[in-house]
Amino acid sequence: MRSMTGFGRAEAEENGRKVTVEIKAVNHRFLDVTFRMPRALSFAEESMRKAVRERLSRGKVDVYVGYSAIADGAKTASADIALIRSYVDAARAAAALTDIADDLKLSDILSIPDAIMIEEEKGGEGLLTNLCSKALQGALDALEEMREREGAELYNDITACLADLEAQAALIGARKESVPKEYAEKLRLRIRELTEGSGLDEARFNAEVAYMADRMDISEEVVRLATHINQFRAAAGARDAVGRKLDFMVQEMNRELNTIGSKSADMAITNAVIEGKSIVEKIREQVQNIE
Repeated sequence: MRSMTGFGRAEAEENGRKVTVEIKAVNHRFLDVTFRMPRALSFAEESMRKAVRERLSRGKVDVYVGYSAIADGAKTASADIALIRSYVDAARAAAALTDIADDLKLSDILSIPDAIMIEEEKGGEGLLTNLCSKALQGALDALEEMREREGAELYNDITACLADLEAQAALIGARKESVPKEYAEKLRLRIRELTEGSGLDEARFNAEVAYMADRMDISEEVVRLATHINQFRAAAGARDAVGRKLDFMVQEMNRELNTIGSKSADMAITNAVIEGKSIVEKIREQVQNIE
């Protein structure tokens, strides 16, 4: 079991080039990956995105990629002269038409988008691809380590909740056999009070008791609830992504408790159902954090 929340960071450096990758992950129904990286490394985004999808299955994942090059010749700058000339001509034409002073400076020109282009040294793309991959895998390792630690804490919390839920299920199971007998005794007493002891049609009475016993029978629901609890515990112990599966089991456990509550008029069972549903809700909240 792994949490969907975590953080990982790693660096990879070679030949005066350094790539840093930071990954932040939070809860999400599906896997949603967003990259923020320098344009100089945009060629590596698709392979990095694929690598993330191979390691993670759920979560809102933000990947931040940083790059620095300190080696001589690692990067070169070149000017787009045609673009700069066009910009200067347009600026001077606007100044002439509006009587605005022409105070155009070199710093203004350098701030034009795409006027100065930064290019990597030829042949460096392969090296940068390897550095991106190495840094990404290191960050993913750190992220998964944190997710597993938090997953272990979630597992302990959920296991404790399952034990509490089993206690309520056991109470319901213990009461279900007594409820029809108690109903029959109360019904017999009530009939005697109403008829003032003038007599009781045993055949009709037994038919009524049998009918109500059938309507109040929760044996199947109790068995299914216990089965869901056992299946949930087994699935929670797996190392793969089980969040969606556990979420479905939580719904099934809640469904059984609802059915039990609707069938039974016994106060002890009703109280156990209410407590059980409260426990299931706690489990549901925890499951939302599981990958």
